[in-house]
Amino acid sequence: MTLAFDDGEAVGLRVTGARHAGEVFEKVRMVDAELVRCDLSGCDFSEAVWHRVKVIDCRCTGIDLSQTALRSVEFADCKLDDANLRMARLREVRFSGSVLTAAEFIASHLENVAFPDCDLRAANLSQVRCTDVDLRDARLDGIQGIESLAGATIGVDQLFGLAHGLARALGLTIAVAEDEQ
Repeated sequence: MTLAFDDGEAVGLRVTGARHAGEVFEKVRMVDAELVRCDLSGCDFSEAVWHRVKVIDCRCTGIDLSQTALRSVEFADCKLDDANLRMARLREVRFSGSVLTAAEFIASHLENVAFPDCDLRAANLSQVRCTDVDLRDARLDGIQGIESLAGATIGVDQLFGLAHGLARALGLTIAVAEDEQ
């Protein structure tokens, strides 16, 4: 089965193994859908609305979800590296076991969003608004926009790796004591 929209809408859809790399689905509405092992790399879903959608074991490298409204959405074991989520509205979204390296969340609103066992290395979170965002157990090396993470939760074991970025965001200078030089 392929991903098909009737008048820009898909309700109650289950698609397995579809290949749609690079296709354009902007401004579509997807409700009560499940996408399993699909190739959605480079697809344009900008300004779309996803409600109660599950995306499982899908390749979504470079997917464009900019200005998209995602509500009650789950991404499980997906590859979302270089994903564009600029100015998206994510509410009750869970990314689990997914790769989001270099994903862009710039100016997005994240509410009740979790990233268990995800790789967010080099992700850009500049100007995000966070409400109940759970980053525990996520790999956060080199994330950008750390100053925008007020409202997010991290684990104690992640704090040391973020210390330099947090200090920089607060305008702190880290200096070595003279007797340690």
